[in-house]
Amino acid sequence: MTVLSTGALRPAAFALGLVAIAVASVVVLAAAPSRAEAPVAATPTATSAATPPAAAAPADGSAVALAPLLATWPDAYRVTGTKSEPLYVEHITSTRTGDDYALTIDVVAQGDSPLGVQSSSVHLDADGTVRWVDGCTKAPDRCADDPGLRGFLSQAALLAAERRGGLPEWGVARTLHGHPVVCVSDAALHPLDPPTVVTLDPCFSTATGALLGHWSSDSDAFVGPTLAEGLVDEAR
Repeated sequence: MTVLSTGALRPAAFALGLVAIAVASVVVLAAAPSRAEAPVAATPTATSAATPPAAAAPADGSAVALAPLLATWPDAYRVTGTKSEPLYVEHITSTRTGDDYALTIDVVAQGDSPLGVQSSSVHLDADGTVRWVDGCTKAPDRCADDPGLRGFLSQAALLAAERRGGLPEWGVARTLHGHPVVCVSDAALHPLDPPTVVTLDPCFSTATGALLGHWSSDSDAFVGPTLAEGLVDEAR
């Protein structure tokens, strides 16, 4: 075997070094993004700039314009919930399908003994007339056109006021069991038909418009026909 001198090894080592540098350069260049591919900070496009962010829910106690809110409500909903009394529980189902409103109350006593089922329904005419279809316990003339409809079918009364041109301008934002609602003055909704016992303002879901409860200004709380925690409010 012929032994090469130290001087003979240097050119070979130098050549290998050049090859290693070239390979490393290719790897680095392949790993680094090109100028065109380099990440660029996002800038609003014309479309995104024109889309406003979702509006925050109004604070409890603040005024809410009713007409714009009513325009967002679906024409069908289903609400289920309960209302507890000392000796029994009402299992309530309230629905809307177009201009037809229905209410079913299944009453169960302590010990799960059934006490009966109450059903009622109304239809809202195009001119704002509220007609009872089932379950009316009032005088016949008021069943044909009920100007003082109250309770869980009250969305029909609110939309009737809108169709007659008598919609109150403002409501008050509140929150019932985590559900945003808008409460409307009973006196403003029924100016010609005051309540016979106590004034309770109906409170409507801001999502569907379904009546979820009633607010008492005297008690500063939800009272009366009001659904308990755990209610389900959904558009259909």
